[in-house]
Amino acid sequence: MTRMPMRFAMLLAATLAAWQPSKAQAQDQDVQLWHVFNLTGDIAEGTRLTIDASQRWREEARGDEQQTLRFTIEQTVAEGVRIGGGGAVFEAGGLTEIRPHQQVTLTQGRFEFRTRLEERFVDGADRVELRLRQRVQYTQPLGKGWRAQVGGEWLGLLQGRQRGQGTSTEQWRALTGVAYKVSDKAEIGGNYWLLEFPRGERPNRTSHVFQTVVTYRF
Repeated sequence: MTRMPMRFAMLLAATLAAWQPSKAQAQDQDVQLWHVFNLTGDIAEGTRLTIDASQRWREEARGDEQQTLRFTIEQTVAEGVRIGGGGAVFEAGGLTEIRPHQQVTLTQGRFEFRTRLEERFVDGADRVELRLRQRVQYTQPLGKGWRAQVGGEWLGLLQGRQRGQGTSTEQWRALTGVAYKVSDKAEIGGNYWLLEFPRGERPNRTSHVFQTVVTYRF
């Protein structure tokens, strides 16, 4: 069963990649395929560790293929409230990015709200980039091990990596997806992400991301 989400995502990605109504539109849009593996579980009472790794297939013009590895530790401090932080390494196009982060997550029923601050240390940058991420997500059980989710996220720059760059909206993200619980510990799923990158007076740049996800809980 683990092959089905990957095959489905690759088919959709190939279909959209072949659909290019015009040269101008092709320059403003791209299709990506991400495969993600999550490992998560409690390491102490009220303390959760999550490790995620991904392979992201992207066009060279969008930064080329990317590999990521990230860990996050969260502590439950009150009902529905978790605080935590972690770090990540991103590799793409011969460049390395080191990315520590801190976050607060609130849950209310089937809704989850997350605020994350990231410090991005990128090869060749003038200074550290500060990015704030605000995410909301809703999960709907579908029965017999299935669930669906929808969500959105705003990513804003508090400080750009190049001198002279001020605050701005870097991107907007919208998510929809489904997941299936294979066993008590394993889950597989597929997501679609719509990424919008504002570019001032020019049309937004858009990325269509098809994502397969494998999660294991220890």
